[in-house]
Amino acid sequence: MEEILSITSGDFTASFKSFGAELISVFHNKSKHEFIWQANNEIWGRHAPVLFPFVGRLNNFEYIFNGKIYKIEQHGFARDLQFTINAKGDDFIIFELSKNEYTYQRYPFDFNLKIHYKLSGNKLMMEFIIANLSISAMPVSFGGHPGFKISDPDDAIIEFENDADPDSLRLLSNFVSLKTRKVTNGNGIINIDQNTFNNDALIFKNLKSKYVILKSKSSSKTVKVKIEGWKYLGIWSKPGADFICIEPWEGIADYINFKNDVSVKEGIITLKPFEILKKSFSMEFGV
Repeated sequence: MEEILSITSGDFTASFKSFGAELISVFHNKSKHEFIWQANNEIWGRHAPVLFPFVGRLNNFEYIFNGKIYKIEQHGFARDLQFTINAKGDDFIIFELSKNEYTYQRYPFDFNLKIHYKLSGNKLMMEFIIANLSISAMPVSFGGHPGFKISDPDDAIIEFENDADPDSLRLLSNFVSLKTRKVTNGNGIINIDQNTFNNDALIFKNLKSKYVILKSKSSSKTVKVKIEGWKYLGIWSKPGADFICIEPWEGIADYINFKNDVSVKEGIITLKPFEILKKSFSMEFGV
């Protein structure tokens, strides 16, 4: 059964759904300000889905492993499954998901996924803990997808810490092309407008920046997402919508015409038998 659980630290409260281990709220109690998109099924019905065991869409929603074809949903299945509560304290919570019949049909590995959230004042950490419990190597990609509430696209700015003019990979019908485009003003700033996401997400790889900041032109509210150590960054919204997702990724969607062999797919991490991988990012909320 789905549960709603909350953790607190200082003036902030963060809330989560056990279904999908999804962050659904970061609320500043003094100002009564909500930082997380509150979902609208007519626009985008999620808040901050967990992406696992693949990021993005695969060609024909399938991949090949050891010569066998497997079908899997876009962004994997974790976001659409019930997690258990592994541990909880006043300022932290750990969700857990393991192999079951549903996952095994799509992903033939004995895995354990823990999603650890910890709130420290105005900073929320999200950590992925992925264990390969199989006797074979396990291919995986994963990432966060938090959606942050904004007042209006024309009011929003995204600022890179140390990338003046990074190239964004181009998407074509949900798949990555070999073409890139410029999206900043040459000084590391994306001035968001109603048309920024007309061609879907902006995708960056191998950035120098340790963080990006979502700012408002009309208020002091900010969200600083630390992306240091993550190979890819996605920035996405629906055109004209009042949210922006800032998404640290280990992995990306298939390239156009990719032949589905997961062993040579860009962004895939291969975990050895019984290997454990931990990776985290943080979100810092300014009022």
